[in-house]
Amino acid sequence: MKTLFVFMIMSIIPLSLWASGNDLRVVYGELDFYIPSNPSVIGYLGTDSEILIAKYSDEPGKSIIGFSLDKEVNTGGCGPRVFFKSVLGKDASECDEEAVESFRYVFMKNRDSGTWRSGNKEIFYFIGSDKSTVFLLEEGFGNKTYKIESNFLSKKEIKKIFASHL
Repeated sequence: MKTLFVFMIMSIIPLSLWASGNDLRVVYGELDFYIPSNPSVIGYLGTDSEILIAKYSDEPGKSIIGFSLDKEVNTGGCGPRVFFKSVLGKDASECDEEAVESFRYVFMKNRDSGTWRSGNKEIFYFIGSDKSTVFLLEEGFGNKTYKIESNFLSKKEIKKIFASHL
């Protein structure tokens, strides 16, 4: 009975973890990510956003990597891919200008920003010294926008999270 219960719980949680060398492989939303090994805590909150957090410090709010399914991003009336390209490009677009400028203010101030692309995946990054946010979009994947955040990883370490996609 105990085995059946564990199997049932694992079948409804869209998350898997495997250790691989110096990294921990996280399968989140049917996508593979590689985070630093040995987090002190991993937590999953199965809300609409399906939040997964890996914490590497005992201090509150320090050394965190978070994954979520971002259903709430205000894309200014256009699709996520067009929106993020407008944010990065300063081009006129069909997106609401206030939404674009608001996003730039929140996510681009004092941050390195750009894209990584491979095949049908496009990754939009906004990396700062104290907080970084990355959005992953995959064509033909139900228009889901994955959001990955960290408050301690460097650009090189963040890019390594996406090793299986680049």
